[in-house]
Amino acid sequence: MRFGLLGRLEVQAGGQRISVPRGKQRTIVAALLAAEGRVVAVPSLAWEVWGNQVPASAVPNLRTYVMRLRRRHQDLGERLTTSTSGYALHTEPHELDLSVFRDAAKQGHKALTEGDAAAAASAFDSALAQWRGRPLEDIPLGPTLNHLAQSLGEQYAQTVEDRAEAGLVLGDHRGVVDRLRPFVEDNPLRERACGQLMLAHYRSGEIDAALRVFHQARDALRDELGIDPGRELSRLQQAMLARRPELETAAGHIRPDASGPPPGPGLRAPGAGRVPRQLPPAPAMFVGRTAELARTGSALRGNAGPVVIAIHGPGGVGKSALGLRAAHAVAGHYPDGQLYADLQGANHDSPALSPCEVLGRFLRALGVDRYDVPADEAEAAALFQSVLADRRVLLVLDNVAYSSQVRPLLPAGRGCGALITGRTVLSTLDAEQLALRELRHAESVAALTLQAGEARAAAEPGAMDAVARACGGHALALRIAGARLAARPDMPVSWLAERLARRRLAEWSEGDLDLRACFAAGYEALTDPVAARAFRLIGRARPGVVHARSVAALLGEDVTTAEAVLDVLVAARLLEPTAEGHFHMHRLLRLYAAELPEPGPCADRGRRARVTVC
Repeated sequence: MRFGLLGRLEVQAGGQRISVPRGKQRTIVAALLAAEGRVVAVPSLAWEVWGNQVPASAVPNLRTYVMRLRRRHQDLGERLTTSTSGYALHTEPHELDLSVFRDAAKQGHKALTEGDAAAAASAFDSALAQWRGRPLEDIPLGPTLNHLAQSLGEQYAQTVEDRAEAGLVLGDHRGVVDRLRPFVEDNPLRERACGQLMLAHYRSGEIDAALRVFHQARDALRDELGIDPGRELSRLQQAMLARRPELETAAGHIRPDASGPPPGPGLRAPGAGRVPRQLPPAPAMFVGRTAELARTGSALRGNAGPVVIAIHGPGGVGKSALGLRAAHAVAGHYPDGQLYADLQGANHDSPALSPCEVLGRFLRALGVDRYDVPADEAEAAALFQSVLADRRVLLVLDNVAYSSQVRPLLPAGRGCGALITGRTVLSTLDAEQLALRELRHAESVAALTLQAGEARAAAEPGAMDAVARACGGHALALRIAGARLAARPDMPVSWLAERLARRRLAEWSEGDLDLRACFAAGYEALTDPVAARAFRLIGRARPGVVHARSVAALLGEDVTTAEAVLDVLVAARLLEPTAEGHFHMHRLLRLYAAELPEPGPCADRGRRARVTVC
């Protein structure tokens, strides 16, 4: 049989194509093929097919879909196996284009490292010949398949560049130009490919064409990313302008000042290991949190590691800012590097990152060759622990959605530390939990003063006080209010105070900062329709604390149902417990709730996140 994922889904038996129905059955076949013979657990397969809307009937539905696939062709049915935990589709390595591509690319990389450019070129040609289009292009993609498609796109691009490297060593400059020109036109931001194309043009005697490639790359980088070309591409341009003689030889490298062969596959030699410094800049507009910074700093500087700190709190309260501030403060205690990943758990418009995807990023950053990163999550996690075993590395895992998303990423090495941020209390992790609350009033005024300026704050202390109170200690609201003041230095602070007094959520937006989007991420993640209706009702009720009996009265349900609903809203950080059995909704959340459709007397049924109901 033959199976294909590098383009449209392809299943063949005896030279005849087996048609797989569109929709969920194609997703199932693709997910099983991507596992390359390993069993895919039922929960993972259900998540892939239905995302975060897994129905109660998922297991029998999967059983039905697999049964239909077995009936489509005898050979396919014999390859589909069922175990106690899930399903598998058996394939031999030579039958699946994905396996053939990866094996050939790895052989080519090994040959290129060992100096056998001819063997490398042949292997890379075999790898690239497997591609028939965009990977998984006709398949509805769940989180894992979406990650696979993106990862394969990067692997394809790297293989094209590796093939060009082999061609440059062989002196096949015209062939490199012909292969790379359309690739660079489609991928103008890939500086390595641009440099290779420049070098191939240069060695073909086309100096003007080589410099034109540089100018096009520079323009694309400035337009798309707002940056200039990197040092290597700029040095290559300068070497060409100076007609440096080493560029004429096949041994000349893209980096004119570099020497020696490219690094080999696998883990790098001791002393040559890569030290990642991935932390984004620490927030400059930062006030307060003295106790929290002291607590995290003391724990992460300790020697009884591994230390794991989990910062949790409502959306926009400043968890990421605190995490980055704390990470920068202790970075010197982790000389072997700092790793950072935004796991996108607070972004409802895109799927949260899978542990396997983050493990791949971290392993490559730590010096593991991309061809040696396991595709299996358990194997990748085991390798990650081995790499960290004798290192002092700090991990910052931002916007975590749930415990299982981050558990494979936590280090076991005694010298390592991890700092996690997320809305949810990750109570099942072996971590020190740190709850983050709203800023105090004095800290709120100080945060606004940082952006508005001390002169304006001193000129209108009453207006500054009013703006701070309108923000209610909410860090994102303060950031937006301060940004609005900074954007309008011609206006008095009282102008903004009067605008905010109108109590309209539309006032809480500036540039790419939007309070509505922050709150929507929590509300739209609710899958319980009764909880969604309760949120809207509580938001419209008289301000103050609520308890189970009052929520039961609002819903027209019993107290047991109300208690379950309150648990859901607290977990989503749309309500905060204040005392035993009592809960509070932030004043700005109430503004958001007031914008939502008027809740009807019935419970919502069949609700999707963005669908208006009742």
